[in-house]
Amino acid sequence: MSKEKGVLKQLGFSDIAEQIYFILLKKGACSIAELAQLTGKHRPVIYRTLPELTSVNLVAKISKGKRILYKAESPANLSTLSKRQIESINMALPKLLDIFQNKDKKPKVSFFEGKEGIATVYENLMTSTKKEEVIYRYESPRDYKRNKRYYPSLYWKRAGASGDIDKYVITNQKTHQKRHANLNRFSKAVSIPFEDNITEIIGNGKVIFIDYDTETAIVIENERFADFQKSIYKMFFEKL
Repeated sequence: MSKEKGVLKQLGFSDIAEQIYFILLKKGACSIAELAQLTGKHRPVIYRTLPELTSVNLVAKISKGKRILYKAESPANLSTLSKRQIESINMALPKLLDIFQNKDKKPKVSFFEGKEGIATVYENLMTSTKKEEVIYRYESPRDYKRNKRYYPSLYWKRAGASGDIDKYVITNQKTHQKRHANLNRFSKAVSIPFEDNITEIIGNGKVIFIDYDTETAIVIENERFADFQKSIYKMFFEKL
């Protein structure tokens, strides 16, 4: 019987339900009192458990004179039950797979504060961006020289004039004129006032917003969001 035990548990039945079924299978029809004695459980437990078995035709309720007894039905019904469960799983599977596959598509949002927090955002971006990948940037500084103090050394090494990451920038006229000559082909200026002191960076599956006035940064990690923002950026860059 050792191999047979555990079969009902694998199908989702409780320990006591399996115990009751095997008792009825071996002993034949039993009353509630007899099942309580044989299982060592109180009668309320037996009453609560029996519907697990009667509802799926593994146990039947019968009358014998004035007595109410319970008897085991054929174990062949387990096969029918198993088939029903497989059918239910197959029906639910497409929806479950959709949930599983889309869980990573939901954006992850992180917040950073202070000078160190902003520096960490830049550091993480540079660390995760591969060689010759492109990042896209809107910047609207009132004082570009002041904002540069937030950049870690790795930023200058990788995204500077001689770095291995290409960086496209849309900025204001004042900042554009101060950019390194080697970077001018990657930089364009807007003709409208643009000094909100906020930067948006798109790259490596992230959309990053940095507010230098409040020293706050928001990082949205999501490929779809990043691709969407990148498409808008490219269209805008070409129009300038």
